[in-house]
Amino acid sequence: ALRDVSFDVREGEVLGIIGKNGAGKSTLLKILSRITAPTSGRVKLKGRVASLLEVGTGFHPELSGRENIFLNAAILGMSRAEVASKFDEIVEFSGVSKFIDTPVKRYSSGMYVRLAFAVAAHLEPEILIVDEVLAVGDADFQKKCLGKMKDVSAKDGRTVLFVSHNMVAIQSLCTSCVFLKDGKVELIGQARAVVDQYLLNEVSSTMENEWHHGCEADTEMVKIKSSRILLQNSDSDLIKISSSFAIEFAFEVDFPEEYNIGYSLNLSNIQGQIIFNSLSPSFMFKSGKLVSHINLPANFLNSGIYKVSIMIAQERTKPLFYLEDAMTFDVIDERETDEKWFGDLSMVLIRPKLDWSVPKN
Repeated sequence: ALRDVSFDVREGEVLGIIGKNGAGKSTLLKILSRITAPTSGRVKLKGRVASLLEVGTGFHPELSGRENIFLNAAILGMSRAEVASKFDEIVEFSGVSKFIDTPVKRYSSGMYVRLAFAVAAHLEPEILIVDEVLAVGDADFQKKCLGKMKDVSAKDGRTVLFVSHNMVAIQSLCTSCVFLKDGKVELIGQARAVVDQYLLNEVSSTMENEWHHGCEADTEMVKIKSSRILLQNSDSDLIKISSSFAIEFAFEVDFPEEYNIGYSLNLSNIQGQIIFNSLSPSFMFKSGKLVSHINLPANFLNSGIYKVSIMIAQERTKPLFYLEDAMTFDVIDERETDEKWFGDLSMVLIRPKLDWSVPKN
């Protein structure tokens, strides 16, 4: 499952591990947790490790939540007194206080995960290993877990290894990242750069699309024919931060009568965050070819990969056509270093060039 995988993780570092299903992420964590022995090679760990890999890992189903907390602590080599001092904090964080004396075999998967994470994070391991298992919890608990992992790393100086398909979580939490592909390390580096490369592997940039045989979003009345990026005043076919450009869509429309319609466009980044939404003026139309343009100014978007979704609606309330991720394009930063001297701007959504009033000597 893994071949020639080699990397170092420093004390206090939060390392993200990403890749498609089957890339070897869970196998890697099992080896690091000493659940599975490597066929060849070796792992050197300095410090106590706590792992949260699968729902119920390390829990005895017949024992209560209370008994499992003490059991897990004993496995980690902690004394009963150490656990007792943390017990109330663990139970409060997990939110399962009403059921703490109930056998965990009666817990839901969400309760299992909440208690297991609370135990793993509060028993002060030097190294915390967390798999995608957190996805079982609800949104509030996931947010709470991410906050706790930040605290464990930043305040306590402990090391966290985090596997997730949530790229926003990886970028906000991790200092560095490993991208696994087909059991090998594809890339190691700063989290944002590695995530962008991973997503670029998943999504191909499309400056021009044509739908000759129809589109799944087509309806009886509206059929999309093409979409493309129109570069303006550019000497290359790359979209640069300093380039202005237009997004063009062409449709074939056949309404039973003249409709009052308009467009709505969403521009999202590759992580799925909507950068902005734009509504066109409404207009009357019945049938024929319908071509629309939306112009984007230069020095507005940050560098990165973007996705466009388009909707046509009647009277601004009744959707007649909607195509998600109709186009994908890449914006590159070619500007001089003195225009980006504020350091890492990778998480910035837009970078508009605005008019400033500054003192004159």
